[in-house]
Amino acid sequence: MKPTDEELKANKKSATEWAKERLSDPRTVVVDCETTGILRQDPETEIVQLSITDTKARPLFSMLLKPAQPMSDEVIGIHGITNEQVVNQPIFSQVAKMISFVMEGKHVVAYNADFDVALLVHLFKKYSIPVPKFNASCCMDQYAQWKGEWNDKKDGYRWQKLPQLSGMPSHDAFSDCVSTLKVMEMMAGDFDPAAVEADSIDLDF
Repeated sequence: MKPTDEELKANKKSATEWAKERLSDPRTVVVDCETTGILRQDPETEIVQLSITDTKARPLFSMLLKPAQPMSDEVIGIHGITNEQVVNQPIFSQVAKMISFVMEGKHVVAYNADFDVALLVHLFKKYSIPVPKFNASCCMDQYAQWKGEWNDKKDGYRWQKLPQLSGMPSHDAFSDCVSTLKVMEMMAGDFDPAAVEADSIDLDF
């Protein structure tokens, strides 16, 4: 059932408070990954690029990874990462302990946590690496609530495509982490995409 106007306002306020809380919490990290496919369709899905940042967009972990199987042309066409680019990169199990260390005790935010976070947990288990203890939440769900567009067919808020706010190409793990952070800042009232112009960027550093 579609929420009332008052419920829409309350839900938007709740999403705003979520964004403010996550951005102010030093335990918050943002994760994004590019993959060989979709886990629910292919149990052999692996990560080919993983980035984890803090709330200032500083990378805590960011690198290409070599999957167990070569990627299809269809997948390469989505994220642009080729088999040649990852052939000499480490496999997930070789860096899993580093990833676990970064995630341990953190609150992990992802844009579609059911995809990114679920795949990370799956790979920890696949390679017999202890799963780190962490909390997680989904920015996509919160942003949908903040936007307030109702989907009658879904009987829930309409999911929104991740806005490209990083100034870098999309379908890049680090770029998408930055865009996710910008969405959170926008929800918190700290960022206005319309106010950002190329000639206003300060390069005096």
